[in-house]
Amino acid sequence: MSDGSQPSEPRTGDSDGRLPDDSPAESVAEQYPRPPLHTEPASAGGSDVPVPFLPPSQRGLSGARHYAADQPYSPRQPAQPVVRPATPRPEDLLVPNHAPETAEPASWGWRGKVHRGTGGLLKPKAGRRERAFRDAILRIRRSFSRPMTVVVIQPKGGAGKTPTTICLSAAFGAHRGGYVVGWDDNETRGTLAVRVANPDDRRTTAWDLLGDLAAFERFDARVGDLGHYVRSQPDAHFDALVSDDHPGNMSQIGEQEYQRLHTVLQRFYRMIVVDTGNNVRSPNWQAAVNSADAVVVVSSYQRDVGYSGSWVLDHLAQTGREQLAANAVTVLTAADPTTDRAVREQLLAHFAARTRAVCEVPYDPQLAHGGPIRWHDLSSASRTAWTLAGATVVDVLVERDEQAIAARREG
Repeated sequence: MSDGSQPSEPRTGDSDGRLPDDSPAESVAEQYPRPPLHTEPASAGGSDVPVPFLPPSQRGLSGARHYAADQPYSPRQPAQPVVRPATPRPEDLLVPNHAPETAEPASWGWRGKVHRGTGGLLKPKAGRRERAFRDAILRIRRSFSRPMTVVVIQPKGGAGKTPTTICLSAAFGAHRGGYVVGWDDNETRGTLAVRVANPDDRRTTAWDLLGDLAAFERFDARVGDLGHYVRSQPDAHFDALVSDDHPGNMSQIGEQEYQRLHTVLQRFYRMIVVDTGNNVRSPNWQAAVNSADAVVVVSSYQRDVGYSGSWVLDHLAQTGREQLAANAVTVLTAADPTTDRAVREQLLAHFAARTRAVCEVPYDPQLAHGGPIRWHDLSSASRTAWTLAGATVVDVLVERDEQAIAARREG
């Protein structure tokens, strides 16, 4: 699509592997279900048939029958309510009376071709996968009462943490409209710097921001001043804060440095996606997990990588973070075009039993080549999968936010 927020139309036999969604035998006629009738319970001893509901302002004379002077009113002849349309409001003129986004005609596959080929005269309903994708976008767009932090974890290197950080940040930014930052919280040198676009060859890192952090801790700090320290990813509407990669730097990000950076980033971003290092015992790794509203466990379709991902769940549970582990989202990524079916089924069953949900992302050469990842260069199947994974993570965040709101009200 033109705005980049939805994948382009998939074709049968495409490299992304999507098959036709449903059989063309399904009806292509548009269905417009009638809205439910607002009713109120019948009075005791009366009929069980629902009666139209009228607000108090419309009851009484508006629904009464009129009688001649010689025909007294009889209570045995009840007044029949008259349902009148609600009074139009000025704001009604500003909001088009469109069907919900999930109910719009199909744009994928043969259904989309029928819709476009007939100039919109025929409006086939979207297939199951397209409806799921649209629903995922709506779930991603839900708001929070405060900034949210998602931490991507996996002790084993090369398992896909950095691509997951970038693609989740891209899914959030593309569908939420910005105010998202992907942050490389590696205590030494991470790989986010080489996996994001950097057209102007910017060299600033988290260490540069840390050195000037006092300016952003002031009440008059401006979000525009952060542009010098982050690398903008305009195709997906998120920023990247990379770690230091200077060969001679021997300093490490610690717990205090993480907390100061995190506090400042919360002032300017609604969502923070943190890419962690491999050492779970490092202070900044522990600080990142302590700040997490949700964690994402990453694994490829390999037993040793899956073992490491399961081990880190044990670490969370045994260090007092049982709920964080239980509500974790597992992302399985394909490092190769082919996957061992037995290993895949074992990993799916294992992490489905240990975490809240398991999301699979298909193989994509744009993730495997090791260079900068651009959202629009990913296959449509890949973007769809990352959008579904992002929606699953937002489900966890919304639930956690609602619990926190309820706790504040009770307190």
